[in-house]
Amino acid sequence: MTETPVHTPLDTTQHARFCALVEPHIEAVGRFVHALTRNREEARDIVSDVLLTALEKIDTLKSEQASASWLFSIARNTVYQRKRRQKFWGFFDEKQAAERPSEAAQPDVSADVALLHEALATLPEAQREAITLFEIAGLSLEEIRDIQGGTLSGVKSRVSRARETLKQRLTNDQMTKQPMTKN
Repeated sequence: MTETPVHTPLDTTQHARFCALVEPHIEAVGRFVHALTRNREEARDIVSDVLLTALEKIDTLKSEQASASWLFSIARNTVYQRKRRQKFWGFFDEKQAAERPSEAAQPDVSADVALLHEALATLPEAQREAITLFEIAGLSLEEIRDIQGGTLSGVKSRVSRARETLKQRLTNDQMTKQPMTKN
């Protein structure tokens, strides 16, 4: 289990150094970020992130004379990092979401599938297996013969009988729950 790093509070000299390096550039960084984002609130959020990053990485600043370019580099990287992430976030539009078709099965389709499963369950095992392999899995009759064994005409009979039984059961308003006889 990894532990969250604990940041030690800045002492007064570190705080004074950070403020002296960053304060003269905050407004310019804010304007720069606003120009890139064209959104005042987003720019404020990004400037806050920039200041936090700068505070966390103050030790990486090699020269105090380079503090402006260092701060602008952090700002630029933060803006582009957010833009990359926004490709995955997006904005929620309630109207557009309501118009989008549901990926879930429609209630009538779900009911039909449930009826099909019930009807399949009443078939003898060999017929159920044959019709499922042929109609749902898309296997050829020869492939089903290899799986089930027997003859090709036997597979054709099982598929045909299963189709006929399913047709009868699914066209009936009330499915009979009587077990089928083995072929």
